[in-house]
Amino acid sequence: MNFNSPVLKFTLGLFALFFALWLFRNTDPMGPTEKGLSGTPVKLELRGKTMGTTYHVVLSELPAGQTLAKLQNEIDQRLQEINQVMSTYLPDSELSRFNQSESTSWEPVSSELFALVERAQQLSKITKGAFDITVGPAVNLWHFGPQKTTQDRTVPYDDQIEQVQQVIGYTHLHLDSETSALKKDFAELYLDLSAIAKGYAVDEIVTLIQKHKAKIGCMVEIGGEIGTAGKRPDGSSWRIGIQAPDAAPGTLTSTLELTNLSMATSGDYFNFFVVKGKRYSHTIDPHTARPVTHNLTSSVVVTKSCADADAWATALLVLGPNQAYDIARQHDVAVMLFERTDSGITSRQTEAFKQSVAKEQ
Repeated sequence: MNFNSPVLKFTLGLFALFFALWLFRNTDPMGPTEKGLSGTPVKLELRGKTMGTTYHVVLSELPAGQTLAKLQNEIDQRLQEINQVMSTYLPDSELSRFNQSESTSWEPVSSELFALVERAQQLSKITKGAFDITVGPAVNLWHFGPQKTTQDRTVPYDDQIEQVQQVIGYTHLHLDSETSALKKDFAELYLDLSAIAKGYAVDEIVTLIQKHKAKIGCMVEIGGEIGTAGKRPDGSSWRIGIQAPDAAPGTLTSTLELTNLSMATSGDYFNFFVVKGKRYSHTIDPHTARPVTHNLTSSVVVTKSCADADAWATALLVLGPNQAYDIARQHDVAVMLFERTDSGITSRQTEAFKQSVAKEQ
């Protein structure tokens, strides 16, 4: 799996059921603007492409001495740097080189790569392995990885699944914080940061913007993962509408009001295949190397860190409705879950979600 994979495009594309997404309920329909050279209003937003998807940045104001073009160049450069470290799509990225190495000795890595892998491992422990950056080989085996097409989708043999299970498991990766080094138990161990890297990139772009002016308000979205800082120009929070997977276009389940918070989503409502009447989800359980069989169809997570929200959203979809709800409550994570039932899609929220960010429609 890599940043260009259809799995990732789906995971973040599901809640482009979200693009109702940010309800900028401004009195000015253009939203935040500045005066251009001609004296006409210019909308303070930037759009571009990265990691096999798109990004969207909205500002409450433009930092002094900056232009939109200069800021976009900085954003693009930072995103390219992140890609060059963490992409599995680029064969010469730092992560790809680590994956290609057959060494089982300690290998020093950059502080940036080490820090994100370390956080991923911490979240793996918290979620008891539901989040696991070594699951990529199973994703590929089930034809949800980047090299496969829908024509390839067949059910693997049990011995193939058992073989892949042998090379999956976050406990087979070791970290040395003193030297920023990583070590594999075996050469075949393969790391894929796709389920946390876009959230990390959102955090980094928010930080980049804040360095220009600490109190500037902004919202950053990469492939559906969202981070916010400060307020909109009118002093209100950034507003984001949530649409249930089976809802009619424009029908919102709730509205989030985010200030210095991030949101990430994951779902399997569209990305699956059916063989002999049995549905196979793209969400792979790292413990079994098989698609999950429960009815949780999507998760929405709100935390301060978008990287954390990104990883949590993936882990919850692996765990299923009841375990996901229980672990989110245990760790006081703001979560909304959507579940398939015989009567349609139902949803429930943790108290943290209700109290901190949600307003019912």
